[in-house]
Amino acid sequence: MTKRTYSSRVRAVAAGRTHTAILRAAEELFVERGYTRSTVSAIAERAGVALNTVYTSVGGKQALVDALAREGTEDEEIQTALNALLASTDGMEVLRLTGRSTGEITRRHARVLNFLRDNATADPAVAAAAEHAVERYRERLALVADHLASLPEVRLDTVRTGQILWFYFGQDAWRTVRGFGWTWAEGADWLAARAADALLPSPTGHDG
Repeated sequence: MTKRTYSSRVRAVAAGRTHTAILRAAEELFVERGYTRSTVSAIAERAGVALNTVYTSVGGKQALVDALAREGTEDEEIQTALNALLASTDGMEVLRLTGRSTGEITRRHARVLNFLRDNATADPAVAAAAEHAVERYRERLALVADHLASLPEVRLDTVRTGQILWFYFGQDAWRTVRGFGWTWAEGADWLAARAADALLPSPTGHDG
């Protein structure tokens, strides 16, 4: 019984490594060649596995792009960051944590996010995956908006708070500050400060 359990764990670890290798190969080729010019056979070759293994482990191209998009939206760091900021009752601290966490998640998955954006018009599968990634991102920011709007110091309702968070912490905002050549830390601090200007009372106690 013990030997059988051990063997099952070994197989599970090996399958997990194979799955990861396939996704990294797919990511590399999608970024290098674009979605339409990448083939499942080329992904298999890059991953060092048989063609059939790609299909049994992940699936075809649509399943591969869906899996890559899910990696970003289901990153464990997202829930960890949410737990930390939802536990804070200080508006400025919540915004600082939001800046740092959205920046870190965006940095970790920048290649896939850029691929989804650049190839969204190439195939409906990519467009659907890109839309799903945006929806999940907005859902997480909506949770932050709900929390902020419940704090006495926040001046706006949940809907407007969520819109402001998306303006300052959405993917386009990060793309812009990174395009300026700013570091992730510089971007996080600036975006948090600007969101605070829009959502929190001024330091002097006068709004506006």
